[in-house]
Amino acid sequence: MAEYKPLNNLAYEYLRNMIYNCDLAFGVIYSETKLASQISVSRTPMRDALNRLAQERYIDILPNRGFTLHAPTPDEITQAGHIRLMIECYCADIVARAYPAPEARAAVARMQDALRQQQRLLESDAEYSLSAFWRDDLRFHEELLIYLRVSAIMEPYEGVMHIFMPHYLIRSPRLRERDDAVMLRHRSTLTEHAEILDALQASDPFRVQTAIRAHVASSLNALNAQQHP
Repeated sequence: MAEYKPLNNLAYEYLRNMIYNCDLAFGVIYSETKLASQISVSRTPMRDALNRLAQERYIDILPNRGFTLHAPTPDEITQAGHIRLMIECYCADIVARAYPAPEARAAVARMQDALRQQQRLLESDAEYSLSAFWRDDLRFHEELLIYLRVSAIMEPYEGVMHIFMPHYLIRSPRLRERDDAVMLRHRSTLTEHAEILDALQASDPFRVQTAIRAHVASSLNALNAQQHP
């Protein structure tokens, strides 16, 4: 039996997937009416979805005009980094201390699978896309949270993680997905993810927290460089 979802939730998921899939571009004004028609919902659930996305800072609503993708401010980027560090370091500490217990080992194995998929994407011109790389990146990090089974921390975490999506590094339409700066950041991500996994498998809480701090700092540097090219 199919799961019933309210129309505003369906609209929200549809729009968020468009953002994750890089189907929306920076600097473009999108029509609420056109998108509502596109997914066959009325303007009310679409407006509810847009308000939620605006609160989570995915988009900026332009009254009587539509909406655009939200470009994070330097302060928002800094705050997102703090939130990531608080949540990821805490979760990774617990996983590292539990390793190699079966559930911790299974979580690390799923993280390894996400990393392998990211590696395959970078090696394949046919399969590579920013959105595919991002989804595996998000899957890698979320396994740390999933291990704790505390759903309350997932929403605030997802509310800041989109700021680190790789297409935030190529806001200019003149740049290609395989732009040198993007590929350099991707390769750094693979190295940093591998260090996090090594620390988890070594059951070393201090080392894994150090690795996560370095990884988040690298991501912040890349975003701040985009803010001040």
